[in-house]
Amino acid sequence: MKKMESILMVILVLFAFGLAGCGTASFPSSSPVPEMISLESPLYIIEGENQVEGFMDFGEKMQSIYGEVSLLGGYPLVEGVEKYLEDIRGSNTILLISPTPEGMQEFRDLEAMYSDLCLISSVELELELEFHSSPLLYFSFLYCQSDDSGSAWGGGTLPGCEDGQDKIRGIIVAEQVNPGLAELLSEGVLLNVFFRYENGQLQILE
Repeated sequence: MKKMESILMVILVLFAFGLAGCGTASFPSSSPVPEMISLESPLYIIEGENQVEGFMDFGEKMQSIYGEVSLLGGYPLVEGVEKYLEDIRGSNTILLISPTPEGMQEFRDLEAMYSDLCLISSVELELELEFHSSPLLYFSFLYCQSDDSGSAWGGGTLPGCEDGQDKIRGIIVAEQVNPGLAELLSEGVLLNVFFRYENGQLQILE
């Protein structure tokens, strides 16, 4: 009887370890698991003139998941954003950036004009790309709640904060995106960490 109980215990332990390996996100054991949140509509998915392959398929899958998703592309990034700036600032956003020098320059131009849509600097992004290849992802919040002084986000009122609602700002640097990535993001996105999409999984970068 004791032998049978020991065998069952081993099977249960192996089963538990097997489940632990079936997740869609991989976390370094020495690092705390970052916060995960769900994307919400209204959502803008924006690419620049330097296109990311699969943009339409990715965007259409996001539309099927969230409903109210606007796709914007085919223009230089700053020019495209300026056409719909008020709506974009009032929505959650995902920027699709080509990892080419031209694509990164578009991101630098957007950062210089509308940093509230980026929330990660081009310097930080390019430094990360020196050590890790694309597809590289980063999501954060534009926090709009008031502090003790009555102003927004660090003591200064930012565009897009007038309605008092936090905004999700995401960046995906990739040569190509696909509907599989859209489905994975629908399960939740990691905040304030760089991560990659590879072999159907999200992997946090150390």
